[in-house]
Amino acid sequence: MKLSWLERIFAVTNQGYSKVICLLGVTIRFSGSLLCKFYRYLPIDNNKIVLSNFDGAGYGCNPKYITQEIIKRKLPYKLVWLVRNPGDEAELENFPKQIKLVNFFSLKALKELATAKVWIDNQRKVRFIKKGLLKRQNQYYIQTWHGSLGIKKLDANVSAFVSEENQAWVNYAKQDSAMMDFFLTNSDFELKVFKSAMWFNNEYKNYGHPRNDVFYKDNSEICKKVKDYYEISESDHILLYVPSFRDDGRLYCFGLEYDNLLDSLKEKFGGEWKILVRMHPRFVKFQQRLIPQNENIINVSEYPDIQELLVAADIAITDYSSCIFDFMLSRKPGFIYASDIKEYDNDRGFYYPLTSTPFPVAQHNEELRKNILNFNYESYREKVEEFLKDKGCMEDGHASERVVDLIEEIMSKGVK
Repeated sequence: MKLSWLERIFAVTNQGYSKVICLLGVTIRFSGSLLCKFYRYLPIDNNKIVLSNFDGAGYGCNPKYITQEIIKRKLPYKLVWLVRNPGDEAELENFPKQIKLVNFFSLKALKELATAKVWIDNQRKVRFIKKGLLKRQNQYYIQTWHGSLGIKKLDANVSAFVSEENQAWVNYAKQDSAMMDFFLTNSDFELKVFKSAMWFNNEYKNYGHPRNDVFYKDNSEICKKVKDYYEISESDHILLYVPSFRDDGRLYCFGLEYDNLLDSLKEKFGGEWKILVRMHPRFVKFQQRLIPQNENIINVSEYPDIQELLVAADIAITDYSSCIFDFMLSRKPGFIYASDIKEYDNDRGFYYPLTSTPFPVAQHNEELRKNILNFNYESYREKVEEFLKDKGCMEDGHASERVVDLIEEIMSKGVK
């Protein structure tokens, strides 16, 4: 790009987490780490909240439903959301007009975090910590996390994560946990897991997960929204398939036979079916390879909010994704299709056996077909209730309200 004569004399640009100054042909780069130190001297805006979802993935998960409650109450907060493509029109359409969007990978994101009263995230802030981010006095960090009664082991409980070669990541994760003020849980089980896995020693809030409030409300509008978005007939049924990722990147485990699955669904439940497939963000790059081209199979990997997909689905299938434990709250049928259980248990590890869940477990396609054809809803429903009681789950549809009550307390009085 040709520069004007003025730009050749003096120009200031942002390049990712750095600021670049060009003066009389001499380029000077200020790193994000250096600027973070400067930002610490800027005043904290006592009405500002900065939110993020899966490293800038968009408007979804717990931060979304907390935001909805803030907007519903018409609270006078400045809401800043860190996203990957803030200028994208499709991205803009997903967000309420009350929210300011900032590029997740920009220097501005560091500045917004450094000057906000409250941070809300569902994932670790390791990327920002590497750039020098530190929480200041009178700032508050609410960690919502993104799992629910999840079966796969986390952080300190995974031997591969805490190995010598990953020591740098462990140190960053510990710094992140040290900055957190509050960690949300939804059960006795989660509280026990987080205490052993997350290196977190501050205050747990057994509020439930805000994203799960949606299962306790009238969902007719959300169902219509999803079907309209993908041009699915109102009379069609939906199966949502959400496979998880594998730490070693193996793909042979994604061998679901979609045509046989469709036949099984029609035989057992009747009607016409669409299969919606949502790949894990780490495996989206393989979606063309793993998802067949078929009018009855729809790739929904880019849909911003998986909770809306779960609400619209009549049945869900996963291998190890915690989304099935959110879906469980709807009491609709859920199934496990996992062809590499032993390998996954060796690599990552489980907190409890898959077979102890309410979901029928299949390790190959024929077994999945039998599980569908033999599905007994009454028995399944009883197992769901027993499972939730055993885990001490307290979800009741009011988690967002509790979190926003906490935020109001922080904003008005401070909690520390």
